[in-house]
Amino acid sequence: MKKLFGTDGIRGIANREPMTADIAFHIGRAGAYLFKDKVNPKILIGRDTRISGDMLEAALIAGICSMGVNVLRAGIIPTPVVAYLTRIYNANCGIVISASHNPFDHNGIKYIRGDGFKFTDSEEEEIERIYFENHSKDEWPIGKNIGRIKELSQAEEK
Repeated sequence: MKKLFGTDGIRGIANREPMTADIAFHIGRAGAYLFKDKVNPKILIGRDTRISGDMLEAALIAGICSMGVNVLRAGIIPTPVVAYLTRIYNANCGIVISASHNPFDHNGIKYIRGDGFKFTDSEEEEIERIYFENHSKDEWPIGKNIGRIKELSQAEEK
């Protein structure tokens, strides 16, 4: 049974559990752990305009890059565009930082598969398992093996 993920990702009041920068960092690492052994692994990230989006995006990106996975940063774009760009850029997965219709002080993290569809319950459970069992604790790439960030400045035009 899932502990962090609900029906549409992880949601909550920003800067309170489970929407803290620390949890976002480790959820980023746990998600990246799934793809770290792929050739040229990359995760695309997009977000909405909520104030907390900067904090959560920075934490997720740090976690992903610290696992040796690259990030395609799409900036402020709608959720369906993240799904579309995840496919177009052949990313291993996408992440949306948004709480859609929830109050402004809330935010959320939703994983999207490489085919543009939302992660299944079992895939979210796998991220949680890695997170709670701390499987990524000893994985700290160095040098050229640290993940890089690529800004997708034209993402909204694709």
